[in-house]
Amino acid sequence: MNKKIKKYLDEIAKTEKKIADLQQYLRGVQAALKQEEDNEMIRCIRGMKMDNDQLYDLLDGIQSGTVKFQVSRESDEEGSGSFVFTEKNKEENQNGEMEENE
Repeated sequence: MNKKIKKYLDEIAKTEKKIADLQQYLRGVQAALKQEEDNEMIRCIRGMKMDNDQLYDLLDGIQSGTVKFQVSRESDEEGSGSFVFTEKNKEENQNGEMEENE
């Protein structure tokens, strides 16, 4: 076989192996990031000092879409947001205010 062709084939195989290794590494980093994000959410929720009923209502509201998160842009403090329970018969208008549906 031509030496140049063999060299290119070897280089392709070597590069494909590097790509596979990097893809596996990327999957591991992405999994670690997701785990850290989950841990951060758990720390934030535990830091709210809610009783069991309040915590259940919050988590249930998040899943059902009746909780709206508001983030303060004025503060540089981490975790400076808040949440608001909304009613299912209200919808947000263009100004971000709540309106009753009739």
